Amino acid sequence: MKLKALLAAGMAGMMLVAAGCGGGDKKADAPKKDEQSLKGKKLVMYVSFHEDTAKGLAELFKKKTGAEVSFIRLPTGEAIARMTAEKAAPKADVWLGGTSDGHAKMKKEGITEAYASPNDKLIPAEYRDKDNFWHGLYLETLSIGYNEARFKKEFEPKGIKAPTSLDDLVNPAFKGEIITPDPRKSGTGFTFLSSVLQAKGDQAGWDFMNKFKANVAQFTPSGYTPAQKCAAGEYLITVNFVADQTLASNKGQKIVSTIYKDAGWSVVPVSKMANKANDQVAKAFIDFCLTKEAEEIISKTTNAIACNPEVPAPAGQKPLKELPLFTKYDFAKAGDMKKQLTDKFFAK
Repeated sequence: MKLKALLAAGMAGMMLVAAGCGGGDKKADAPKKDEQSLKGKKLVMYVSFHEDTAKGLAELFKKKTGAEVSFIRLPTGEAIARMTAEKAAPKADVWLGGTSDGHAKMKKEGITEAYASPNDKLIPAEYRDKDNFWHGLYLETLSIGYNEARFKKEFEPKGIKAPTSLDDLVNPAFKGEIITPDPRKSGTGFTFLSSVLQAKGDQAGWDFMNKFKANVAQFTPSGYTPAQKCAAGEYLITVNFVADQTLASNKGQKIVSTIYKDAGWSVVPVSKMANKANDQVAKAFIDFCLTKEAEEIISKTTNAIACNPEVPAPAGQKPLKELPLFTKYDFAKAGDMKKQLTDKFFAK
């Protein structure tokens, strides 16, 4: 359907991006005999990852099913705030992207609901919710990145060590040279805050985070922006997900990335909203997202490791078993403590 129909349904004032609304070969776009026909059905998504990833999934899903797909792109924190405000009358059918701690919080708040997809079997159990509330799409791993050209020109001649560990980030030489996502608004930023506190323990963790904050020049709403600005040379150091650093590095100056010891990480999932309006198409979309075909789009556009093991890791990425992840990271605990931790971090 046209965009106006969605706006009339309660989305006034929001910018929706309709997938595949143009013409084209109707025969080519028609669902195959073994695919579910959802022609005339609508799907509205809140999306908390790259726009081109969402577009790729939406376009292929429409081609396969005939369903119309629209989405609003929001950082994790903003998505959570909007879904919470809309709990009594949900405006979206699925939440796509964001971090698993955020999805765990939406599960606890009753904003999303369980759906046992027949394709859950394609995803290892450790990368999906045991109660079927969220379903893992890909993995994100935190990394310390620095602009190679700027470091070699401005810092290396002074004998300053390249930042490759957490302790390196509190070096006074890097004051005002770090850009990182805001943990209040960005799932990436909150993953960093919560994983450091869990890995180091309460006292040591807060001691580190306070010193780190003193070196940070800018906190951004988006998890991807720090990598972009680091690759442009505006800041020397970024702390965010390694896939974002690689994407930005490929478009700008080289970012040298290090997945540090006990690095925080997240599963990037999809969840079904507790919204019965478009129940059939929402479930079909989740089924679709877990397939190899859809996960290949995700891996290609995010440069991240897909949760479906049939999809090979992107070029240059280490296999999951070789990453020094903080395997004891508790997503649910992090989600429960978000306000408490972010309030303390930004308290004067």
